[in-house]
Amino acid sequence: MKRLKSKMPGNPIVAEDVLLHNRFTLDEESIKHNPDFHKVKVNDYLVVFCSSLVPHSPNQIKFIFLVSSKINNQFVLKNIKKLARGYNAAHIVSLVEEGKLSKKLLQCETVSHKICQIDYSDLELIINFDPIVRTYHSTSWKT
Repeated sequence: MKRLKSKMPGNPIVAEDVLLHNRFTLDEESIKHNPDFHKVKVNDYLVVFCSSLVPHSPNQIKFIFLVSSKINNQFVLKNIKKLARGYNAAHIVSLVEEGKLSKKLLQCETVSHKICQIDYSDLELIINFDPIVRTYHSTSWKT
């Protein structure tokens, strides 16, 4: 997850709201640069890319959340899946180059994007493919 603004003074606290409080909020200025924010509906999935400051999952896609409610500029989330192995940027680029993941996923890692829409097929692969040993595994992840 990219840097999220905290109510505390000083530098933003990375992913604090998402990983500790199951909340995702963007201010009005950030929403202008993240048009996909308005596309998110209740029961959509959020794939979370952690920044380098998240100690247990630096620079990785590691968590999948379900949007349980949306109130103005905030999503209330339910953590439905923690991936056994995270996807770092190199894994994502490699899988895009191989045609396994769509190019849309590359946009999600840029500094300006805090949220972007990806294809459902990308979500399926992220959950059912091991990026290290590069094999598929079967899981029952849907709630």
